[in-house]
Amino acid sequence: MRVTIFMCVALVCACANCLNPAGRFNTAAAFAPWAAWQQREAAIVPLEGLDPVLLAGGKEAQGDEQFSVTRGRFRYLFAGAETKAAFEKEPGRYEIQLGGACARMGPTVRGNPDLFLVHEGRIYIFGSEDCVKAFKAKPESFLDTGGAAAPASADARKLGRALVEKAVEAAGGAARVDGLVSYQEKGIAGSRQGAAGVKTALLMLFPGKTRLEQTYQFGTVATVVTPGVGFYVTPRGAGDLLDVQRDAYEDQFMRSPLSILRARRDAEFAAAGAAKVGDTTVEQVDATVGRVRVRLGIDPATGRILTLAYRGRGAGGAYGRVVRTFSDFRAVGGLTLPFKTDGVFDGEADPTLTSTAESIVVNADVAPALFERPKPAVVQ
Repeated sequence: MRVTIFMCVALVCACANCLNPAGRFNTAAAFAPWAAWQQREAAIVPLEGLDPVLLAGGKEAQGDEQFSVTRGRFRYLFAGAETKAAFEKEPGRYEIQLGGACARMGPTVRGNPDLFLVHEGRIYIFGSEDCVKAFKAKPESFLDTGGAAAPASADARKLGRALVEKAVEAAGGAARVDGLVSYQEKGIAGSRQGAAGVKTALLMLFPGKTRLEQTYQFGTVATVVTPGVGFYVTPRGAGDLLDVQRDAYEDQFMRSPLSILRARRDAEFAAAGAAKVGDTTVEQVDATVGRVRVRLGIDPATGRILTLAYRGRGAGGAYGRVVRTFSDFRAVGGLTLPFKTDGVFDGEADPTLTSTAESIVVNADVAPALFERPKPAVVQ
């Protein structure tokens, strides 16, 4: 099935590699979820207590405790009732952007709520002074400016859906694709830290439950995402993912061929012309599933999805074009799935986008407890 999820280990390494359904494991852009500082805490006052409405307008004024609004993990203070009312009317405009993640690194790093910058009337926070400097130098590189897709013609939509249905048949047919109960994959994800890579184990229990385990020298980190819930488990204990991190994981798990095929009834498709993958000419299909937009490269002769491309963050936090290429297709439980994934970022080979499945098992029993948050230890 393959699920490539980029997971940059911010406190341990610059970048690792994670996974992808019908794609493969990849942890190239990730979330260091095991860091102690990512646990949820009581709402805190950000921006050194400054009024965010005035701050967004280019003025600094200290907020007053009697005028406050809590949004997520932040409790904003206001200079008076007027700016508080303005905030409540348009909170998305005046609150800290990106869910409180570092504006340079995205979900990879939680931002320091007092290390802020106003850009085009929006407030962003950062994980370090270096991140502030990089963002100020080229802010457009770190903000997802991709607009809505251009409307596709009826013919393009019809052809796109026909190609996707052919991909479903190539993967094993609608009954097997839609009838998946569980998916288990073990493998090695590439990293920038050495040739050995990172051991990975992906468990998916349908519908909507995913557990990714990555083994490092210090132990195994498990990240679990279920509908509306996200948490991590480390040798030191467990903690919650930030909402923005959980959303990023959900999106990355969806950016995989098998996930998209399973979600095809709720997706939009449009043919986008031919392209080359090595010596093979593929038909490109733009796919939109909820928040996720990708471009598939489908071999019209075999129906196999050979590439998946999208706009995403690289190891340094900047946005660029990610292209994953799938190969080594094998039969697994009536499905035909790729065991090898290679990738490039903005045209350059990226080891964190490379992964190899050592084993894939479908529809075997998976313990439901693996998707439940561990209970806190009882102190005697």
